[in-house]
Amino acid sequence: MNFLEELENNKEQNYKTKDKTPKELWESCFNYFKHFVSILQKDSNSFGVNFNFVFLNISKTCLVSGPFEITRSQNDKELKLEINYHTTLQKPISIKRKDLRSAEVLQTRLSKDGLVSNINNKSDNEFSVKLNDKFSSQFQLILENNQQFKITYRNVCTTTKRTILLKKSEINENLMDQIAKYLLGENDTMYKELISADEITKIREQLKINDEIKAKREAKLQAKLKEEQKQEEERIANTLKEKSKRYLAEKTQEIKDNSTSFIKSKTEFLKNKLIEKINRLKQK
Repeated sequence: MNFLEELENNKEQNYKTKDKTPKELWESCFNYFKHFVSILQKDSNSFGVNFNFVFLNISKTCLVSGPFEITRSQNDKELKLEINYHTTLQKPISIKRKDLRSAEVLQTRLSKDGLVSNINNKSDNEFSVKLNDKFSSQFQLILENNQQFKITYRNVCTTTKRTILLKKSEINENLMDQIAKYLLGENDTMYKELISADEITKIREQLKINDEIKAKREAKLQAKLKEEQKQEEERIANTLKEKSKRYLAEKTQEIKDNSTSFIKSKTEFLKNKLIEKINRLKQK
């Protein structure tokens, strides 16, 4: 007996929306998923899913596995149920990068999707970003202000994090069954976003433009750094040149002053000697 068959045999709750308040309807949903999780916990099974890594533009086979947990919480604005479990890669994902900077940028981008990764350095120009084999998946059903239903999910069959508003009339057992299948990868097209060929082309063109803008900015930055380096080298050279000029000027003046003093002293000495000689001759 699979989990949906067991749920079918447990018809204690009535999911008709006609006579229920939003809060009562949410409680019915919580009871449904509480039973759903209890079955998963009891069976300890894993479920194969085709997981879409949107940013990397690849799909990989993964396993949805426990521990499955369900919690409820409430504050002044919302009533929330949350289901947490794990998704595990069947085969490792490793993305090559040519430098550390681009590897770190990719690692940061992946972390925004809740994907932890490690950077491996094979050589100076070869790096790889390897995803952790296991990552967390989360689903929430929220009732806001006792009026608006919405579901949010993260890393459920896709790295896309989405919030979807639901009308009260849409909340029924059939929807719960569909969501239960979706969580386990058995209904992966339920919330799949379809993108047309034109939209894909536009996205690729935009990515190309972004890469060109990034390359121009990088080239401009490198040119600026090169110019600043050149100016600094010129400044240092000019500083040394000025210091050399001042040093030579000071030394020249010093030599000149010393020479003048020496000549003056010698001239005075010879003059005195000549006077003495003349005086001696006069005495004779």
